[in-house]
Amino acid sequence: MLIFVGLGNPEEKYLQTKHNIGFWAIDVFAKKHNLEFKAGKGNFIFAKKDNEYILVKPTTGMNRSGTIIRDLLSFYKVDIKDLVVIFDDVDLPLGEIRLRLSGGDGCHNGMKSIIHSLNTDEITRLRMGIAADDYRRPSENYVLKPFNKKYKSSVDQVLEFTCDAMSSVIKEGAVFTSNRFNKQIIGEA
Repeated sequence: MLIFVGLGNPEEKYLQTKHNIGFWAIDVFAKKHNLEFKAGKGNFIFAKKDNEYILVKPTTGMNRSGTIIRDLLSFYKVDIKDLVVIFDDVDLPLGEIRLRLSGGDGCHNGMKSIIHSLNTDEITRLRMGIAADDYRRPSENYVLKPFNKKYKSSVDQVLEFTCDAMSSVIKEGAVFTSNRFNKQIIGEA
């Protein structure tokens, strides 16, 4: 069974910010597959498709996502290789995604928490580019603001593209998916 975890912040003031695009991807995928979220036994909500996959949104806040993911892997007896973490990446242009089977935290506090809690960087991660042409540093300010309305179409496309990649991971595996999707940008899928 696969576990897809979208990273985000559950507080109302963060719901429409770029930093929550991991939550948005999980929401769009759930809607496409007619899955409804329910409260988990812990600090998360989830939607489950039989024994095929689970979609998870931690409610601990982005920077404390690691402990809940560690608990989920233990509870469902899922190997770490069957975990896919989905989150924003300010170093990728809006419209690009990258699926990697391991790596550092990339200065992303959610991934830092996960790597620390699982004591490994051998974690499959699906990074969604959020850097539009209005990107200005510091990153902390940029990620905590909504996208400009002129990017709505691009955001919708990258969410669809991410859902396609998630479906590919389910059907073909992470290695195949990374080889296919990392070489493409929106419009070439």
